[in-house]
Amino acid sequence: MPYLVTADGTPLHFLDEGLHGDAGLLLIHAEPFNCRFWRHNIPALKRAFRVVAVDVRGRGESGKTDFGHNIRQYADDLRFMIEALGLERVVVVGWSLGGSIAWSYMEQFGHARLGGYVNVDQEPYRFVSEEHLEKRLNSIRTRRLAHHTDAVVQYFGPTAERDQETVNWMVYECMKTPTSAHIAAVTDSYHSDFRPHMSRVTVPSQIYWSRYGNIKPELAEFMHASTPGSELVYFETCGHLIPWVEAEKFNRELTRFTEKVLG
Repeated sequence: MPYLVTADGTPLHFLDEGLHGDAGLLLIHAEPFNCRFWRHNIPALKRAFRVVAVDVRGRGESGKTDFGHNIRQYADDLRFMIEALGLERVVVVGWSLGGSIAWSYMEQFGHARLGGYVNVDQEPYRFVSEEHLEKRLNSIRTRRLAHHTDAVVQYFGPTAERDQETVNWMVYECMKTPTSAHIAAVTDSYHSDFRPHMSRVTVPSQIYWSRYGNIKPELAEFMHASTPGSELVYFETCGHLIPWVEAEKFNRELTRFTEKVLG
């Protein structure tokens, strides 16, 4: 099982599949998922590209640290992975929290080594109220298994087919993330605001919107208008689980975009 160890001693698990070379795709999963949630995507994408998928620290098979659970640190870990793996030109695909990690990377390090950016159903701003946040955090603390189960079922969307075995597997993978790490990431994400940064994204980009996902239609249009040269891609039958439920279209659109960007 491949790992790279960060400067602060955190082992990061990753997959590196497909073609050889210094360009490719880097997939960053949603919270509190891990790189196994790209199961329906990597086999198709690796036929045409080098595909790297990483478990964010504290998730999946990566080290379960008590520190560094904030978006800025996750973005620094992303920079470390890109450099350590010799990726000179990469399309970063950020799903949910992964989208914020990519924004933070660009905010801190500019567009170094980035060929493109794909945002998969991540809002740039999530704050509603401190009471709203505390209610969610309390649910994670006191009913964690049920909390993840409710979330996974909702993420499929009301029209997508799902079976209990798949739901149980996804919940089990979510439970690999320590409660403290999940709470820290949720809290930091809730208080983050990447709206001012969207106009400074100068690499080619896509925004993946789903009918039953997190991004409301009017927000999707705002994100599209605020990000120069971006492309808005619609997914009509799923919720937050775009790469899983609409895998065929996801793979097709991402392949088209990546071929255009990387050649």
